[in-house]
Amino acid sequence: MDYFFRNWFQRREATGGTQAVPGVPSTTDPNDASNQQPKGANWEANVVRPYGKQSLMVPAWYRGVSLIMQTMGQMVTQYQRMDTVGGNFTEDRGYLDRRRTIPTDGNRLNYLLQVRPNPLMTASQLQEQIEYRKIYFGNAYVFIERGEYGQPVALWLCTGGGFNPITNRYSLVYNSTRGPRMRIEADAKNVMHFKNVFMTDDYYMGLPTLDFAFKALQIAATADDQALQDVAKGGKHKILLKEEKSTPMGTRGRNSPEELRKTARKFEGDWQSNDVVLLDNVMDPTIISQTAQQLQLLENRGFQVSDLARILGVPRIMMMEDAGSSYKMPEHATQEFMLRTIQPRIREWEDEMNAKLLTADDFGKRRIHVCELPLRRLDAKGQAEIDKIHLETGVNTVNELRNQYDLPSITDGDEPMASANLMTLKALMAKGAEAQQGGRPATTPQPAGTTNNPDDGEGGDE
Repeated sequence: MDYFFRNWFQRREATGGTQAVPGVPSTTDPNDASNQQPKGANWEANVVRPYGKQSLMVPAWYRGVSLIMQTMGQMVTQYQRMDTVGGNFTEDRGYLDRRRTIPTDGNRLNYLLQVRPNPLMTASQLQEQIEYRKIYFGNAYVFIERGEYGQPVALWLCTGGGFNPITNRYSLVYNSTRGPRMRIEADAKNVMHFKNVFMTDDYYMGLPTLDFAFKALQIAATADDQALQDVAKGGKHKILLKEEKSTPMGTRGRNSPEELRKTARKFEGDWQSNDVVLLDNVMDPTIISQTAQQLQLLENRGFQVSDLARILGVPRIMMMEDAGSSYKMPEHATQEFMLRTIQPRIREWEDEMNAKLLTADDFGKRRIHVCELPLRRLDAKGQAEIDKIHLETGVNTVNELRNQYDLPSITDGDEPMASANLMTLKALMAKGAEAQQGGRPATTPQPAGTTNNPDDGEGGDE
């Protein structure tokens, strides 16, 4: 019976159904492996090395990478052709018949670039994944599946690939509706290869941005993990050790100088770990720890966030870190991000797409253009100022601007308008001469022997 009640009231640890949380003890047993901390200042045992998707656990890095991906995903890629009437490039959305049932090859290509490049993803998803693979792997491959007459019929994002410079061919792996992990050998002309800005010495392959960010990510991830452990275990204390002189040396009193030195060496080895140093009748401990508010952990991590911002080319304020920002207005940070980070990527995309989707004969007649106009959709004030300038200078007509906002056209809205303050140099000189003559039209010099009097004969003076 005693054995029965002893087991009934015995405390047992819960088993199964729970998942361990990093930095949080899974059991209260001090002998459990999860509660054993590194000894002897073994800081390397606490280091977190974020490879691959683990790096996204660092909030600043996740924010920066997702911001670049989503910004490039908003771009609209257009296949344009030269307009023989206006002499400029316009988007090709033509049809081969009057009923508009048979689209042109340019129209089909625009559908692939803007709506559905393949049955498995949308155009924005394809563009986002291209940037993701550039950052993490250094290279992004898009296989161009062509039809009977060489026209693109699908654009497949590859999960892996390699390039053979001797044969000028790619070995690619991609997922399709015909099955996962399709393997194919493709000519270089049928593969869009988007390389990272840093490349190998032979310029064949790009280098991952993650390789350059590894050290900064390691420091940031380790700091986050260490802070979580400290909070979960009640915090880490700094202790000032001083000799207690009120008690004599000997048993249960002050230790000898040699014992004091041994204890000091032990403390030097444990101060970086999470262990608590138990000092019994050896020294007088005084806790001098600072609180989390006093330590200002966010400011201490500012250095790491700045490193990640520099590597990704994203202003700190756009990574939700606005402490100590040097921008007077948030719009200035957005402008710098677009100018120094997004615009170079747009040019790289256009160069690769023009080289692989078009031919040399199309140069000057057709082009692939990445349009950044969708980025201004939510900036109503900035878009209104641009529309006003375009309207006053005759760049856009009233109906063209109304069509951008899905508004119906109006009568006489197709005529370009211009401000009365704008005129050519010739018209300005004529207006100045008219003002000098008291408002009368400027006269042109007359040949000798003639007059300006209409009543006079052709012979001049009689």
